Amino acid sequence: MYIFEGDFFKSLFDELKSKGYRIYIPDGYGFKEGEEIKEIKRSKKSAKEFFLPQNEILIKYSDWVEDVPVDNEKRAIVVSPCDARGITLLDKVFLDGLVDPYYKARRDNSLVISIACNKAGDYCFCESLGFSPYSSEGSDVFVAEVDGKYFIELSDKAKDILDIELKEADENDIEKFREKENEVKSTFKRKLNIEGLSGRLKENFESDYWKKVSINCVGCGICTFLCPTCFCFDMLDEGEKEGFRYRAWDSCQFPLYTLESSSHNPRNEKWQRLRNRFYDKFLYMLENKGEIFCVGCGRCISECPAGVDIVEVLEEVGR
Repeated sequence: MYIFEGDFFKSLFDELKSKGYRIYIPDGYGFKEGEEIKEIKRSKKSAKEFFLPQNEILIKYSDWVEDVPVDNEKRAIVVSPCDARGITLLDKVFLDGLVDPYYKARRDNSLVISIACNKAGDYCFCESLGFSPYSSEGSDVFVAEVDGKYFIELSDKAKDILDIELKEADENDIEKFREKENEVKSTFKRKLNIEGLSGRLKENFESDYWKKVSINCVGCGICTFLCPTCFCFDMLDEGEKEGFRYRAWDSCQFPLYTLESSSHNPRNEKWQRLRNRFYDKFLYMLENKGEIFCVGCGRCISECPAGVDIVEVLEEVGR
């Protein structure tokens, strides 16, 4: 861990601009291009759109494939630690095994800059998932301001790119950093007990509880579109003899998502689709990728028009 005394972000952004990076900063709703941080407001939208855009052209065609557009723009993206963690989970989908070249190109040409949270939000529960708002996981540049000093951690990728003078943090500095981290952890209002959760889910797959939970759900898909780790997409062609093929975000909360060509739909009911989202994040991906695919950001709670609360639902499973 390093220490920087002074205006770290000015030094960092000047360095990145000189190397051709475009800098994106959260503005409360999404991200905007900028060169100055006045106040960090975590965006409603997650950073996944930089790596898996909502709509993305894969090929352009006429008589044959004419173009395979790959995005190699250099980007530096300022995010919260939970969003940085979310990117590492997307990596497990798009980079482990069969590599997605479109995702990889964006990932290779992007720097993830995460800034530690000074207070847990009303809907945050990342600590319950074994994660800390002072964690550098998934970050190329991790920054935490404590007592007027900037604490910095750099990935090997960032060390190769950046040339900023930093000094090693001593034991006293590290102690202050940990004290601040523990102070922030004490501000969490929401707690989720994940001990034995996978077992409770397996036991309650057929429970009528899921019908009760889904009564207010409107199937809008906001929870999946705002989620940093939801990655489902559809692929479509625009044009017959000439046009382009693109992929677009899809959601397991939509009725057409599982509709088969035979007209059979294995998740025809709303409650089945809502149940699938919980099982996918907290059981299926744990079995398939070894990780719970939730970072505890709370977006799906704060933005749900029906008031479905992922923490309350999981706490009630099996009771």
